[in-house]
Amino acid sequence: MAAAAPASLLYGCITHVEPWFELPGGVTLIRLGEAQDGPYGGYSLRELAPEWEPHHPVIGGAAGAFALKALLLRQPVRPARVGVCQYRKFVSPKRVGRARATGYKVMDLVPRSQVTPAALAQWLQPGPQFFLVCPPLDLHREGGCLGQYGAQHHAEDLLRFTAEAVAQGVIAGRDAERFLGEPILFPGGVELGVYPADFWLDSIGAIENVVRACVQRYPTARSGTQGRVWAYCAERLGSWLVVREFDRRLPRSRWVRLTMARWRRAYAGAMNLVVEDGELRYRVGN
Repeated sequence: MAAAAPASLLYGCITHVEPWFELPGGVTLIRLGEAQDGPYGGYSLRELAPEWEPHHPVIGGAAGAFALKALLLRQPVRPARVGVCQYRKFVSPKRVGRARATGYKVMDLVPRSQVTPAALAQWLQPGPQFFLVCPPLDLHREGGCLGQYGAQHHAEDLLRFTAEAVAQGVIAGRDAERFLGEPILFPGGVELGVYPADFWLDSIGAIENVVRACVQRYPTARSGTQGRVWAYCAERLGSWLVVREFDRRLPRSRWVRLTMARWRRAYAGAMNLVVEDGELRYRVGN
């Protein structure tokens, strides 16, 4: 009997700079910021989700995910899966880089010179899997989600974001404490990897609504990489929604502890960062 054909897939690559490499066929470029005015093909943020263009500085790559959502809704036939990569980050089913990033223990480094359209087409192909996510980070020693967030960013932003998510029913009130103490983090949230289209659409739609409310209520401005205030919060909420989905599918004791190796083979791929040849360290904001 012939193997079933992989389910249809809409794949978007989000960038705010000149693309680092040529994308393979079947991957659509989503351009943000200054990259909107370049002759790079694909779609610009102002074409797909113009309401978010003024807010790009405080929501970062999340604006690209909202644009990809708009593109998904334009499809005459909805694909079964959605894939998301970024101009330097992508998830592959297996490891393709030989070096771990210094300062980020679940991410591999891939030299830019090795990234060709043919190689990238192979690396991005998830096969028949409906979920292909980054390897999870264990935040137990960092005090869970809020503890880790407060050490890296500004805790008050996540608290405001959480309150809004509870007000909208995205996080049940009884789960707010669990969300803030969650010890599992999937890097990128739902903005990196491959997901069932219906799950992804519901998740990114919920995140978009919470971000919209926070942008309107809290005109927070910070300098440097900390300026992407709501992008970091959106990543945590996206990760939480993935955690909650996996909890629904399997008891946590199975997918986190007892069968982590099997779970990784089933759902988690390799998280990759494209770097200049010889670069070894991950810098926050890459």
